[in-house]
Amino acid sequence: MCLGAVGAALLMVRCGGPTRPGGTTPSVFSIDPAHGSPTGGTAVRIAGDHFVAGAVVVVGGVPATDVVVESATSIAAKTGPRAPGSADVMVTVAGRSGTLAGGFTYDLDAPPVVAIRARGTRPNEPENFADLDEEIVVTAVVEDPETPADQLTFDWTAEAGTFSGSGATVTWRAPADAPTPASVVLALTVSDRGSNHVSATAAVSLHNSRKEVGDLAREFLLDFSDSNKDAAFVVRNFSKSPRCEPERDKEFSEIDDNRKSYRITSSAVGAATVKVQFGSRPCTHEPREGDACAVIPASWDSVCVTSGTTCTPGRSDGIDHVTAVFEQSQWRLCASYYQSRGPVRPTFIR
Repeated sequence: MCLGAVGAALLMVRCGGPTRPGGTTPSVFSIDPAHGSPTGGTAVRIAGDHFVAGAVVVVGGVPATDVVVESATSIAAKTGPRAPGSADVMVTVAGRSGTLAGGFTYDLDAPPVVAIRARGTRPNEPENFADLDEEIVVTAVVEDPETPADQLTFDWTAEAGTFSGSGATVTWRAPADAPTPASVVLALTVSDRGSNHVSATAAVSLHNSRKEVGDLAREFLLDFSDSNKDAAFVVRNFSKSPRCEPERDKEFSEIDDNRKSYRITSSAVGAATVKVQFGSRPCTHEPREGDACAVIPASWDSVCVTSGTTCTPGRSDGIDHVTAVFEQSQWRLCASYYQSRGPVRPTFIR
C-alpha cells in the first residue's frame, strides 16, 4: 500500500483502483446479455469487482429487480422497463457507484408472430375443415421470445359459430345451420405485455358433407338417366386428380358405351345414404377408399338403339355405390360401382 495526499484528504491507492477509507468503489466490466425488451424482465448477469450484499443495480436509470449478489465479481438481476435505446449499467455499494456506459441496449419490442391451426378430431380430417355443428380444436402458434406465453393475451372472434375456452388453444363449434359450402373466418388478436397487438386469421371450409355428397351422387345418376346427356357432361363433377382420374375415365367410357346401345325410357333414383370417413376404410362393395361414401338405390328401363348381342332391353335394378373425395375445399366424386339385384345387362352400367 502507498499513501499520498490530495489537498487535505488522504487517498489510499491499490493496484485495482482508488478506494476511500471505510469502503471500496465497485467496478462494472460487462453485462450478459447486452440487450433486451423495453418491457423489462430480461435476466442479466453483471461482471465486475468489489460487489457486496445490498448492492443496487440501475440500468438506464431504472432500478433492476431480483438482484442477487452471487460473489464479489458477479451479480444476477432483471432489467426494469424503459424506452428503447442505449442504457448505462450502474452498480452502487454503500453510496459508491461503478458504471458501464452504454453497456445495455433496450431493443425495439418486436411484435409476436402468430399462426392459427384448426382441425377436427376425426381420423384423417383435413385441416381447416368443419361440418355443420362440428366442434374443432383451434390453436394459436405464437413466436415471441420477449414475452412468456402465460403473459400473452388472446382474443378470439369468428364470423359464425362460437368459441369455448381461452388462451392459445380453444374449441370452435360450427353453426348448426348455414348455407354450405362456405368459408368462415376465425380471427385472433394477440397482445403482449408491451403495446403490441398482432392479428391473424384462418378460413375454415364449412360443409354439410352428407348433403353435399348425396346431392352430387344423385345428380350424377339423374344425369345418367337422361340419354340425351353425353358422357362428358355426366362425369363433370368427378375429380381429375391422380387419385380419381383412372376411375373417372372408366366411368366416361362405360357411359359412352351405354349411349351407343341403349335409350333409357324411365328411371327411379332413390335417396342417398352417406357416410363421411376421410379414407379410413373401404367404401363400396368393391373395396375402394373414399373420403365419403354414398349408397343410392336406382333402377332404369331401357330399349336398344342398335341390334346385337351388346344390348339387352329391359330393367336394371340395384344399388349404386359412389365414392367422393375432399380436395381444394370442395367435395368431388371419384368412382361409381353398380351392384345389380339381377342379371347384369351388357354395356349398360357396371
